[in-house]
Amino acid sequence: MQPTISTPTARDGETTIEIRRRPRVSSLILSGEDRPPLPLPRRPIVVGSAADADLRLGDPAVSARHARIAWDEGGWVIEDLGSTNGTYVDGVRVRQAWLAPNTRLRFGRWRARVVDPGADAAPTVAGMIGRSPAFLRLVDTLGRFAPLPTTVLVRGPTGAGKELAARALHDLGPRRGGPFVAVNCGALPDGLSESELFGHVRGAFTGALRGHEGAFARARGGTLFLDEIGELPLHLQALLLRVLETRRVVPVGGEQEVEVDVRVVAATHRPLDRWVAEGRFREDLYHRLGILTVELPALTERPGDVPILLEHFAAAIEGELGRPLILTDEAIAAAERHPWPGNVRQLRNALLRAAAVADGPIGAAELLPGGAPSRPPECARSIAVPRGTYAQMTRALLAKVVDEAGSIRRAARVLEVPRSTLGAWLRRDGGGRPGE
Repeated sequence: MQPTISTPTARDGETTIEIRRRPRVSSLILSGEDRPPLPLPRRPIVVGSAADADLRLGDPAVSARHARIAWDEGGWVIEDLGSTNGTYVDGVRVRQAWLAPNTRLRFGRWRARVVDPGADAAPTVAGMIGRSPAFLRLVDTLGRFAPLPTTVLVRGPTGAGKELAARALHDLGPRRGGPFVAVNCGALPDGLSESELFGHVRGAFTGALRGHEGAFARARGGTLFLDEIGELPLHLQALLLRVLETRRVVPVGGEQEVEVDVRVVAATHRPLDRWVAEGRFREDLYHRLGILTVELPALTERPGDVPILLEHFAAAIEGELGRPLILTDEAIAAAERHPWPGNVRQLRNALLRAAAVADGPIGAAELLPGGAPSRPPECARSIAVPRGTYAQMTRALLAKVVDEAGSIRRAARVLEVPRSTLGAWLRRDGGGRPGE
């Protein structure tokens, strides 16, 4: 038997393409919705809604004898038995096809995945998951750097998982038994930022009724993660450099140095090398932080990881919502084509939003409401061309979009970026933040 794959056209006129490569597998498991995993036997099994079907599905869209799965000369073949609504392999309607690991199947509305029990699962590190070459290189780098005591600088775009990478360095290293303390340098309160990092003694300033342990003290024996290190003011950069060099801190208002035993991991999405040239970031601190550097790939650099991430997030969201979450093949295909400027975070948020509002299977329209705009929005087309430096022109354009949209939240939707990212862009270069 030579399996074929067919396009979803009328049965009389459908074209077929031979699949000449037979997967070399000795065992496969059919993992489907609301059912225990089914190891595929060497004998033929019938999938359908009939009472005598080997795999009986209670879906009215499934025919009585919908499809057959059979072993044939070293591999499993799926064959449609003339079903009304078709048998789909990886989103394509088939008459016959070889089954391979990670193949997605659909009979009516019932979905399943073919799993090789002997294959390793997609690598998971500190909540990050993937199989793409870029992701595997990242995992290898984290594994090499984790045992070392040296400071690490994690660089990557917004939403790519910088804190998860820092967590992986902690979990895979010798300090895994100690605390992991995360500080967002961009959110440190004015006037208290030094205290938040290094602590203060009682009476150090008005309102300091008792002493306070800073982040360095709280992370003793573990890892201190300094997120958005580029937002740290220059005077704090100087203090941080001294702490990294001496391994000692002086709390605000104190006189005695306190020894600290922490590993520092810093992260940024800013172009720190350019900021060093512009005098906005200390060169000595940049070189001290970046002895070891981890570059996080954007989601567009990880082809093939989107379906794996969707499956991973879907399992977690099902637990949160307490009900099954079903993604259509069209939704998965649309997600693979989407640019995801907010990266992995935006992908998860889109799935969570769709799962919260959808009553049935999540299609492309639910996962990507509105899709990519077919033409520029009215507010963007009406922007007057600004003048000035590149930074001034950029901010003027962004401010105009916010003005026309009416709020940062709506402007972020127009520009397809996270609201926090747009806010950061607007605050950059000394610009204030427009009101909501």
